[in-house]
Amino acid sequence: TFKTYTEKDGLPHFRLRAMIQDHEGNTWFGTTEGLSRYDGQSFTTYTKKDGLPHDQIQTLQQDNQGNVWVSTLEGLCRFDGKTWISFSDQDNLVPRLVYTIFQDEDSNLWFGTQNGVWRYDGKVFQNMLEQDGLSGNAVSAIFQDRDGTLWFGTNKGVSRFDQPTPVSPSVVIESIIADRRHQAEDNVVIPDSTSLFVIEYHGISFKTRPGGLVFRYRLKGYDQQWYTTRAVKIEYQDLPRGNYIFQIQAVDRDLAYSDIQTLTFMIEPDPQVEALTQALNQAGSAGKFIGESSALKHIQEQLGSVAVTNLTVLIFGETGTGKGVAARTLHSLSPRKAGPFVQINCGAIPEGLVESELFGHEKGAFTGAVSRKLGKIELAKGGTLFLDEIGDLALDAQVKLLHLLEEGIFERVGDTASLEADVRVVAATNRDLEKMVAEGRFREDLFFRLQVFPVRLPPLRERQEDILQLAMYFLQRMAAHLNKAVTGFTSEALSTLNSYGWPGNVRELEHAVQRAVIVCPGPVIRAEDFAVGSAGEESPVSGPFLSLEEVERRHIHEALEQTGWTIKGPAGAAKLLGLHPSTLRHRMKKLGLIRS
Repeated sequence: TFKTYTEKDGLPHFRLRAMIQDHEGNTWFGTTEGLSRYDGQSFTTYTKKDGLPHDQIQTLQQDNQGNVWVSTLEGLCRFDGKTWISFSDQDNLVPRLVYTIFQDEDSNLWFGTQNGVWRYDGKVFQNMLEQDGLSGNAVSAIFQDRDGTLWFGTNKGVSRFDQPTPVSPSVVIESIIADRRHQAEDNVVIPDSTSLFVIEYHGISFKTRPGGLVFRYRLKGYDQQWYTTRAVKIEYQDLPRGNYIFQIQAVDRDLAYSDIQTLTFMIEPDPQVEALTQALNQAGSAGKFIGESSALKHIQEQLGSVAVTNLTVLIFGETGTGKGVAARTLHSLSPRKAGPFVQINCGAIPEGLVESELFGHEKGAFTGAVSRKLGKIELAKGGTLFLDEIGDLALDAQVKLLHLLEEGIFERVGDTASLEADVRVVAATNRDLEKMVAEGRFREDLFFRLQVFPVRLPPLRERQEDILQLAMYFLQRMAAHLNKAVTGFTSEALSTLNSYGWPGNVRELEHAVQRAVIVCPGPVIRAEDFAVGSAGEESPVSGPFLSLEEVERRHIHEALEQTGWTIKGPAGAAKLLGLHPSTLRHRMKKLGLIRS
């Protein structure tokens, strides 16, 4: 007696493609419109909505672990009783359509496809084609005889496969490419400013055709599982700081595994970025404004308001007004304060290298580009990029900077791939950009893009009430640096400070006080210790302006000459300079002072 089952009884479709019975006695029906499981009383249907790659079923098989394997028109999947898991080219299974599924005596699964036969051991898919000896690439039938020999029915005949004696392949890790190319040695240290990591390797096998090896890999500390690939390099993007172990093994066509090779490396804070940030934070007025004038308070309110946004800020003002301090203040008050603060002086870089410094370059981009170099935009990732002297930026670079500000993307020199910029831009200038726009020396569209939030820093002559407080601050810092007991100013010195015009603004005041601390013979600074004139006058010093280090060197040398190079004692140079003898010796060593 026949009993017929159709859609009325629960089947997805009346057209059947495959049937199996599982270990629990349930019958599975693969149709052109889905998959059904029949427990003797009712049908349970599974379709693409439940996790199948496609509703049209090609073939079915259950392995000895109880998993049901389903081949569909758009790929292969496995059902463990709870979850559907699909397999694709990410698992190294290239063909979408599987004609037949078979499990051998060793529990390996074999899949006949239009692209040869594929074998799966629970970890890796590996395949064999005509070039490996198979009679044809379209495999539609597989079975194993009593002797353990596997037979494959193909579009060009029948092939018999005698299991060979396994010979393990090997794998060699060649290098890791990050900030530069590193040899495959353990404990490689890579700066966290690197965004792309590439690990290169190659496999060796005497039984597998070139390109036929599969590699199984993972990055401990980052990857949650093992992955497979046929590529000979692995790329990782934006790895966080920490210690990592890269593990890899080669798998040949017979599913013989190599020993696992490892490479350990560490991602640490970029010393260049940290050193630059530290140097900037220690420079000038240590990254903060000094004073209580209304003009200064207005600037601080402006900076505080815009710091919490991601707007581009243009800081302008005369030389020495503290544009770098303002930029660091913005960074320290912003949500990006934990990121790097990277500064580039647009006027101090040769015109031909500006783009490379800003955007970076690829190896071979120009003569002398022997390796990839990351630009300041990438180094400032997650932080602030300070473009000082923006008025000196070359016109070609202005075009690319405008593209960065408008689109948030950029390209390294010598590369066409667009990279996303995660950076807040702050620019500064002491030039009249509007005049430069009128003269054609600065792009008008870039000017307006930078002018989103302009901040003008007042000159020191507009902050007259801040001069004494600034001077005392610079005195205390310089005296502590020299370990010299200088505590204040004479009334004449204070009068000089208040009456002078300070055309060089805060920077000139700082240098004048630093020099005065060096040359003053006693505990207080006198008017004659300042190398400045009266109100509105230029400094009386003629000839080239000396650096503070040179002034200090000459002053200490003069003291040593006067004391016959005696350092200690009542008549020694240390007493004359108001320094501790050990401090004087340290300064002499640093300045290179040696008795001739």
